[in-house]
Amino acid sequence: MINSFSSCFLLPASFFNQITSYLISILFIIFPLPSLAETVLEKIQQTGVLKAGVRSDAVPFSYINSQTNQLEGYSVELIKLIHQRLEEELGKPIQLELQKISLENRFQLIEDGKLDIICAATTINNAREKIVNFSIPFFTTGIQLLVKKTDAERFDPIKGSIEKISIGLLEGTTTAQEFSPIYPNANWQPVPNKSEGINQLYDGKIDALASDGILLLGEVWQQNKNFRDFALIPNIPFTFENYGCILPLENSDWDKLVDTTIASDKNTQLFHQWFDPKKGKFSYEGFR
Repeated sequence: MINSFSSCFLLPASFFNQITSYLISILFIIFPLPSLAETVLEKIQQTGVLKAGVRSDAVPFSYINSQTNQLEGYSVELIKLIHQRLEEELGKPIQLELQKISLENRFQLIEDGKLDIICAATTINNAREKIVNFSIPFFTTGIQLLVKKTDAERFDPIKGSIEKISIGLLEGTTTAQEFSPIYPNANWQPVPNKSEGINQLYDGKIDALASDGILLLGEVWQQNKNFRDFALIPNIPFTFENYGCILPLENSDWDKLVDTTIASDKNTQLFHQWFDPKKGKFSYEGFR
């Protein structure tokens, strides 16, 4: 009688399996497991591809060689050093994919995971570090004025008269704000890009062009104009801009590999090949 009574309450094992699965599903919804996102190094290890971005208009860091139609420049070669170090770290060949990027899309490409690294003329600042990581600085420059050498004294507040000068600045920048206290009576003229600014300076339509000093020299070189016809003033820039490679957030191993490459002897040699005041392609004093 007892056995008969108990048997009427026995439920099939499948019922308990369904209940257990249901409860586990509920627990995962209420208490989700931490995300196991793939790191940059894990992704490269799996795909065998390093996806890197550079600008094509930032002489001498990355630009198109007019004769070969290939990307070249200091930051292009820096990426190749990082690629070499990456292959040593992973112990296998890795394909390097270089892509051209723009000022407008560079951060989004990193945020979306479409690129693993971008090395260009990108200034490190606090606002940008909220959405991406940066490597240690690989170059330091600052805002300067490019003028004709014969006009340099006109821009010295002590030696020259600065009542009637016209200064070109790139549209969409805050350069004018940096110079206003020094040249309060200047006539500020927006220019669409550095190339047009150099042309206007050369033709006498403006008296000076304001931007990062190294990029101004790069544009002079790109246009095959003589460095000796121009001067950068002042010798010490008005501001200091540290350039770094753009990296995804929360990838400490990838950050370390990039940083150690930038700090390496090989990169020091590469830096001097490009920027040594006597033997480099660009005789520009790097500020550190």
